[in-house]
Amino acid sequence: MRLARLEVPGAVVIGENVWLKCDFDLEGDELYSVKWYKNNVEFYRYQPRDRLHGQMYELLGVYVELSKSNASHVFLKRSDLNTEGTYGCEVSSEAPHFKTVKAEDELRVYVLPKEPPVIEGADSMYEVGDRVNVTCSSGPSKPAATLSWFINGNPANATFVRKYSSIRHYSGLQTSQVGLEFIVGAKDFDQGKLKLRCVATISQVYSSGSEELIIGDRGQASGSHHVPYLVPGQDGPKIEGTSPRYEIGDLVDVNCTSAPARSTALLKWFINDKEVAANKTTPHPPIHYTEDLKATVLGLRFRVEQNMFKSDELRLKCTATLSRVVSLSSDVTVVGGNQQNSGFHVSENTVSVTNPTPRCCVERTLWISILLTVLSAWYPNDLCSGLLMTSIY
Repeated sequence: MRLARLEVPGAVVIGENVWLKCDFDLEGDELYSVKWYKNNVEFYRYQPRDRLHGQMYELLGVYVELSKSNASHVFLKRSDLNTEGTYGCEVSSEAPHFKTVKAEDELRVYVLPKEPPVIEGADSMYEVGDRVNVTCSSGPSKPAATLSWFINGNPANATFVRKYSSIRHYSGLQTSQVGLEFIVGAKDFDQGKLKLRCVATISQVYSSGSEELIIGDRGQASGSHHVPYLVPGQDGPKIEGTSPRYEIGDLVDVNCTSAPARSTALLKWFINDKEVAANKTTPHPPIHYTEDLKATVLGLRFRVEQNMFKSDELRLKCTATLSRVVSLSSDVTVVGGNQQNSGFHVSENTVSVTNPTPRCCVERTLWISILLTVLSAWYPNDLCSGLLMTSIY
């Protein structure tokens, strides 16, 4: 008996339903039970010999819908912050073998800001020599949003940015804040306009894996293995180009290649668990398998030195992470000395990760733009406002 595949979504947005999948091959044995756990506490059991095959047990944050759950699937009809945790599937066979196999994976719950970031402190007009001192605050989220400033479409000089600690709320959510302070120069006006943009970004990790190569004290490469244990059916990165043996002074020239996916994987190298600086690694062109599937490749080259061996071992590790990024932005534009408009933009890109053997894959791109324009030009007592919403699937 073997557990062929465990599917636990790496991330869900709070409120979304969740499908948990556990595929197994009995290989001739008879099924005794399938049990599901969250943080090692059982919440669902399927036993074909029972009158009611499926049974659920109350557990905070786990909302099982029995009518949609069976031996291979469990359906959670909604999610909240308590849904986050480690989910495990355990399959057991009947006599005479009484075999048991188990695998587990992490599920994270994300909370996106309900509103765009807010820019405060902007004056109605600026002239050369004036001081800009503004603050951008994100809406409550989990995790805390990363805030970035842009001036006329270009990233703000790092010396202009003032970083503040995030505010933690009782609910577990966090509010991020970042300031921007600089003296206005003539070059800061683009065709008479000074445009400030604050972008709030939340990265949702959907898949991660790693592979490690251990070189012993005698230079013997023990072969690579996946660390930590990978969920069955999911493929982590591969370390390629290794030699069977390394001596002091030898050149290590290896590549880390991610599993084929629709999105670009973030690859990182580690030597003895210490991350290698990006300027010491070599990005290579991606390997294209199909029009949509590609593998990301990152190279590493260095000479073996005696001081690299820790506890008589030299450990090389590569990690690969796939994520979805959600961005929200707000703009403030000063035109001819008058603050003219502010805008709110949201972009979301979702990519389902596939495996080397293609299964049913869906790619969905959702763009939502909300532009709120407030004009008060010719009539001091009149206010004209317009709202445009566009949703494209």
